[in-house]
Amino acid sequence: MKAKKLILLFLVISTPILAAGIVHHTLISMTEQKIIGHMFKHVMTSGNADKDEYFIDGYAVTKENYLHEFERAQKKEREEEALRQENFRRSHLEFVDAVQVEIAAKLTNKILMQVVQLLERVQNPALEKFFIFTDSTIESRDQLLQLKDFVEQLHSSVQRKVANNDFEGLNLLYTKLEYWPTRLEKFFQDTVQNAIRKSDDTIMLKELLKLVSESSMTN
Repeated sequence: MKAKKLILLFLVISTPILAAGIVHHTLISMTEQKIIGHMFKHVMTSGNADKDEYFIDGYAVTKENYLHEFERAQKKEREEEALRQENFRRSHLEFVDAVQVEIAAKLTNKILMQVVQLLERVQNPALEKFFIFTDSTIESRDQLLQLKDFVEQLHSSVQRKVANNDFEGLNLLYTKLEYWPTRLEKFFQDTVQNAIRKSDDTIMLKELLKLVSESSMTN
C-alpha cells in the first residue's frame, strides 16, 4: 500500500469597499493511497470536517462508501499478501526438499557404484580360496553373498525413493552403505596378501599383479 500526503495552504482575501483587507487562511491536507490497484484520495479542510471530500479512482464518493471500500481493499490486500507469503514459503520448502532428495540420491548412487565395483573385484574366482574373513571386513562367505543380493536390489529401490521424494529413505540407504567401501577394500587387500603368501604359481601371481594394478587405477 503506497500513500502520500500533501498539505496545501490557501489564502482567502476579503476586501470590502472602504474597509481594511481581511485575510483568511485555509489549510488543506490531501492523502492518496493506492491499494490493490485502486486510488483512495481523502481531502481534508481545516476547521470543518463536513467539507472533507472523498474520491476512489478519481470519482467522488460519500464518506461511508469511502470507508467501507477502503477497509475492504485493505483486508483484501492483507489476504493477498498473506497468500503470497504462504506461496513463497511453500515454494522454498519444495525447493529445499527437491535439492535434498537430489543430493541424497547422488551420494547414494555414488557409494553404491563403489560397492558394486569392489564386490566385482573381490569375487574374482582366482581369489575365492584365499578369502580372509574378519569382523572388521567381511565376516563370512554368507555375509558376502547377502551383501551382493542387497546391493543388486538397491538400484530399483533408489529410483523409487527418488520418484517419491523420500529423502529419509535415501539417507537410510546411504547410511547402510557408508562403511562398506572401506571394509570391502580391506577385505580385498587381506585376500590378495594371503594369496601372495600362499601361491608360488606364476600364472596366479601374474593374475594378482593384474588385479592390484587395476584396483589402483579405479581408486
